[in-house]
Amino acid sequence: MSVGRARLGEVCRACRSSSVDSVLHLGQVPASDAFPLVTDDPANDRTYPLELRICRDCNLIQLGPGEAQPPETPGPVESQTMLRHAAESVDRLVASEALKPGATLIELHSAHGGSWGPDFRRHGLRPIPQGGTADVVVDVHFLMHEPDLDRILAAHSARLAPDGLLVCEFFHALPMVTGNLIDTVRHGHFSYLTLISAVGNLRRHGLVITWVRETSLYGGSLQLTARAAASSPTVDRSVADLLAREHVAGLDDPNALIRFGTEGRALARRLEADLRSRRDRGHRVAAYGAPSKAAVLLALADVDEPLLRYTVDLSPAKIGHRIPGAGVPIRAVTDLLEDQPDDVVILTWDIADEVSDQLARMSTVGGWNPNLIAPLPQLRERRLFDGSWRPLGR
Repeated sequence: MSVGRARLGEVCRACRSSSVDSVLHLGQVPASDAFPLVTDDPANDRTYPLELRICRDCNLIQLGPGEAQPPETPGPVESQTMLRHAAESVDRLVASEALKPGATLIELHSAHGGSWGPDFRRHGLRPIPQGGTADVVVDVHFLMHEPDLDRILAAHSARLAPDGLLVCEFFHALPMVTGNLIDTVRHGHFSYLTLISAVGNLRRHGLVITWVRETSLYGGSLQLTARAAASSPTVDRSVADLLAREHVAGLDDPNALIRFGTEGRALARRLEADLRSRRDRGHRVAAYGAPSKAAVLLALADVDEPLLRYTVDLSPAKIGHRIPGAGVPIRAVTDLLEDQPDDVVILTWDIADEVSDQLARMSTVGGWNPNLIAPLPQLRERRLFDGSWRPLGR
């Protein structure tokens, strides 16, 4: 079925079914991929409806229809966690799939997912243009950034050589839903894949998933490999095991998404209450990180610049900008070290331990031992130089 882009989300972004149910409305939320300048009037920050739907036919969790979002201008800095993850993932795939030097490679990746290309080249694979066919096609967090998932899956299938290998990594809806990772849902992330939905949608394009692996990246991602069904590939036990766990978690049931929305909003409210309590006690509170997901979390928590004075980020391109909607200015990490606030909210909560280690290494002024606060997957706190993470009261 051919559809115009404006209708995607009303019909399924993958299988084109019209049996798409709305299950979660998060209200009007700023565009996460736009970081306005500090000097821009916050009153001009546009908001868009943020809504999750699920297809009753292929079980794809997806955004409802809405206006296209502007591209992100300030680029992120790849964390050491992400770089290490890429190297380890490629090493594992090269060994398990017996990939040989000289094999051709096509890679698609998002700005947020990082590139695995350098590590594949380290093993002797040879990149070629996207217009050809390759022995290995790699998609690193690219799928969910495309409004038309069906078109991308068809293109991936066409890019594969007859005995080729498709490798995908994407946010996994299982930890997102069961861990209440509410800020994963944002404009520009059009699809939230489960293995349940991936199996059927890849099968429609002649591909069989052969292996899956769960990772902790971004709070929970899924790696999978797939090959042409015509080659009758061997399917690893990991596929059936994860499918069973997803069914137990209710990821083919709209009620699981409704519960996810309820718990996610409650977490956001607890963050807001905690920050107000700190402010009322005279604490100076700042933040670390300016990820695109921060706009969603701060909007749902109703946290703005008076409550959160500023955030810092390693990306030079983000300095002098602000988080949309909340109006929280983005400053250099050195500002945080000089200011020495009492509390630091880690908005890049998925690498909270890496951030803690980095701040400890960079802090050269004695006596600063702030409280670090990570908002998800549960609100928790630790001291920078002593103590371990502990949950904050509900």
